[in-house]
Amino acid sequence: MSVRCPAPLLPAMLSLLAGIAACAHGKDLGPEQPANVTDERPKIDRGPTSTDSDIGGLSQEDVEDQFKTLHPRFLDCVQRTSSRINYVGGRVALRMRITKQGEVRWAYLTESTLGDRDAERCVLDVVRHQTWPRPLSGEGLAESSFEVDPSEAPITWPQYKTAALADRAMGVTRRCRKGIGGTFQATAYVGPKGDVIAAGVAPPNSKGEEVADCFAEALRAIQVGNLTVGQRKAAKVSFAIR
Repeated sequence: MSVRCPAPLLPAMLSLLAGIAACAHGKDLGPEQPANVTDERPKIDRGPTSTDSDIGGLSQEDVEDQFKTLHPRFLDCVQRTSSRINYVGGRVALRMRITKQGEVRWAYLTESTLGDRDAERCVLDVVRHQTWPRPLSGEGLAESSFEVDPSEAPITWPQYKTAALADRAMGVTRRCRKGIGGTFQATAYVGPKGDVIAAGVAPPNSKGEEVADCFAEALRAIQVGNLTVGQRKAAKVSFAIR
């Protein structure tokens, strides 16, 4: 649509230039717009814009490849224990945070049914002393898991015996918490005489790893001879400690 220019009705010609501009362009002139200059410099991906503690991208495939190279060392951790306890075996899952330099900031077991804290600590030590793929920006989170079959299968307990051991465990581990809340997952091997041969613990978060050591030590001191009457081999018992 064009804009029709009005004929001058007033003798004053103060708006002459504006009128001429309106006729020429078909609209009123607004404020002068700055030139649109394109920045020719190359763009750099600087990652998250908030803080360095933000989580960046990490190739899970690269992490899994790294874990595969460590499996023989994980198995060695378990075999050291199985040389004295034939029943040791189970599933282990862990979570870790990797710095921009490829180092482990923290690592902890999200799940473990190994039932031996020494083997669990060995696995964590292997992970912590390894150099990992560097995150693209920020820091990276990674998870993995593996399973180990025992050389000899233990027996299992009925639910009422498991519940009784869990009650005992809750009492003896209370002193270990040191302000760390949440549910700890424990696995113990109970011998025919009622002694806890070995115990392992998976904490609720990374802050609970030292607490898990105390839990395992407290569990090994438990005696439940009243629950093992007639038992001829070790029983593997998994339970939650809340």
